Amino acid sequence: MEQFSPFSVPFFYKDCDFFEEIKKDLIDLIMKIHEEKPFELQGSFPKQEHLKQNITESNHRFFAIDNEIVSRLKNWIGACLIESYKKLNIETKKITFSGAWFHVAKKGGFHNFHFHADTPLAGILYIQSGNCERGNRWINPIPTHVDKYSSKWSSIQFDSNFVPGRLLLFPGWLLHSALPHPNDDLRIVIAFNSKPE
Repeated sequence: MEQFSPFSVPFFYKDCDFFEEIKKDLIDLIMKIHEEKPFELQGSFPKQEHLKQNITESNHRFFAIDNEIVSRLKNWIGACLIESYKKLNIETKKITFSGAWFHVAKKGGFHNFHFHADTPLAGILYIQSGNCERGNRWINPIPTHVDKYSSKWSSIQFDSNFVPGRLLLFPGWLLHSALPHPNDDLRIVIAFNSKPE
C-alpha cells in the first residue's frame, strides 16, 4: 500500500541560532514600545473584547523599525520563509511581510481563535515564555470523527511548546489562538504575515 495525505497541514519550525545574542536588546526594544501604551491594542486589527484581552499589541509595522536587531531578525525569518515556501512547491526569492507585530501578555492575557487572511504562511517567534511552557493552539481543519482509533493519528487540536527563540510557521487560514497566560511574568511573542513574491 502507498501512503498519501491529501489534506495534511504543513507546519515548519526552526530555532534561531543567534537568539541569545539579541534576546536582551530585543526585549528591551519591545518593552520600550509596550510601556508607551501598556496593555493597549495599538494595531488596526480587530479589537473585539472577546477576541483579545490583557495584552499589548503593537502596530503592524514592527519589521519597519530602523534597528539592526530587527533587520537581522527580519532577514533570518525571510530566509526561513523562502526555504519553507520551496518545500510547498512555491518558488520565490523574495518575501513581503504584510504585517509584523508583537504581543506582551500579562496574567490572563489571551488572543482567542482567529486566522490570518490572504497569508499562505503566517508565523510566530517565541521571545519570552513568562514561565509557561504552553505556546499556541491550532484547530484541525478537517472534520473527522474522533474515536479511540483515529484520535491516535488525527488530533482535534495541536498545542505547541513555548521555546524562546523558536520560529513557527503555519498556514494563515488555520484557526489558532494564544490561550490565557497563567503567570505573573510577562509573555512576549512576535507574529507576522508573509507573501511570496
